Amino acid sequence: MSYIIPSDISRLALSGAHQPEIETLRTLKKELPNDYTVFHGVHWTREYKGWTHFGEIDFVVLNRSGDLLFIEQKNGALNENEGGLRKDYQDGAKSPIDQVHRSIGKVREKFQWRHGKQRPLQVDYLVYLPDYRVRDLNAAGLDASRVVDALHADSLSDRIQELLGAGVSAGDGWYDKVHEFFCQTFEVVPDIQAHRDSHERTFVRQVGPVAAVLTNLEMTPFRLRFAGTAGSGKSLVAKHFFARASGEGKKVLLTCFNRPLAERLKSRAPRNGLVDTFHGFCIEFLKSKGWAPNFEQADVDPEFWRRIPELVTAERIPDEGLFDSLIVDEGQDFDQEWLEILRLFLRDDADILWLEDPDQNLQGKPSIVTEGFVGYRCPVNYRSPESIARFIRNTLPFDFEAGNDLPGMGVGVHGYEKSEEQPKAVAKIVQDLVRRGFSHDDMVIVTCHGARNSVFSDIEQVGGIRLRRFTGEYDSQGNQVLTDGQLTFDSIYRFKGQEAPAVILVDVDPHSDRIDREERRLYCGMTRATVRLDMVVCTGNAENRRFLEV
Repeated sequence: MSYIIPSDISRLALSGAHQPEIETLRTLKKELPNDYTVFHGVHWTREYKGWTHFGEIDFVVLNRSGDLLFIEQKNGALNENEGGLRKDYQDGAKSPIDQVHRSIGKVREKFQWRHGKQRPLQVDYLVYLPDYRVRDLNAAGLDASRVVDALHADSLSDRIQELLGAGVSAGDGWYDKVHEFFCQTFEVVPDIQAHRDSHERTFVRQVGPVAAVLTNLEMTPFRLRFAGTAGSGKSLVAKHFFARASGEGKKVLLTCFNRPLAERLKSRAPRNGLVDTFHGFCIEFLKSKGWAPNFEQADVDPEFWRRIPELVTAERIPDEGLFDSLIVDEGQDFDQEWLEILRLFLRDDADILWLEDPDQNLQGKPSIVTEGFVGYRCPVNYRSPESIARFIRNTLPFDFEAGNDLPGMGVGVHGYEKSEEQPKAVAKIVQDLVRRGFSHDDMVIVTCHGARNSVFSDIEQVGGIRLRRFTGEYDSQGNQVLTDGQLTFDSIYRFKGQEAPAVILVDVDPHSDRIDREERRLYCGMTRATVRLDMVVCTGNAENRRFLEV
């Protein structure tokens, strides 16, 4: 039995890798003797001279002599013509032979850069076509000894041993040098796109069936209160419920607490439904009654938003303004009065879906009373990958089940003594994330303070990258005014309910006298990350020892 690196094939399967490659890996592990080590990755990221290169070789086999065989697997149908063998992709047709040679060249180049020119890597290649039978090897410009097609798929392991041989250790350290190169400096890990895609596939696969069952419960009228931990799929449940009600011709209202979440939900909702924040919905109703709000007052009058619900209750709601279905997201942030106001806009037999997470109650509001509702509680977090979920469970007191078996890219903890040191630390984090393959759009800097109370509130750039953030002002139409930048900065209050591949949590400096609320804030921020989490913490704060010592 050969050695497999990484050794956990089951995790590769859970990560959403293509089943044909997984089956090939199982075959190689079973049929190749222990003279061979097989490196696998489906997608590989390689950093070289400050640039990130992406390879497409599926397997690298290493023998005892330190010689290598690269295997390029192509599934499905291919094309044969005078130009050779081609595989069709969205961005055009590609030659598997050209792809494997290009990757071999990149690997040799990096190895030479690492270890000098004294001894080059000995590399051969093999193209594996498990679903396609090559009609004419000569016409396709292929070397018959380096192609295993569907007709000879059962002989893959034999062909590998013919080409590569078992090899013999020379005792000169060469094997160890090559082995270490692939284990450490070569970084055989999924690239960022693979992480993002795998997260989305896994999340939908695990949460989708639950969402479908919950939203199809038979109740008249429908009254469901879903209390789910962060990452339990509340938004996906809302999406299913919205689509079902809309498909039945019902008039649907989806409302939540914060504006950024409402904008994201609005972009995914059917056109015949209404999505808005609670206050946004109230304002639009009042405007239909002739009220002209002065949003400039919102910046100077703390009672501006509190008076709006009172104005709504003084108005008559016409029959055409009533809704057949109501969805409330972020229910833990709602006042009891808000629910009563929303009921004024519902028909007597209207369906109601209430979604909440008490652990993300950042406002410290009392729980809403919902009589006549069926309750459902989900303690499973399907969003946070294993490495991040484990870190959260080890550092915070919240009880949840980790339901995402993807490994993720872990948690980085970075200390600061003075708050003004944070922008420099974040610039280094961003630079490292870019080297790993993240784009600026993949990252979000999230402060544990209010958006106006952070050291980042008063700066325009981090490491030469302009920040995109809410200015705290609104235009004449009530739209939020954002700065023009490439890297998003926001507060945890505004970003909750959302997610990003890479989250940089800053201003981690919790007050011990209100630690329960501070821990909810941290929990909310940490569970936003789907691939990588970085935390910038105050080293002088005793509450942060838990993060620094993990």
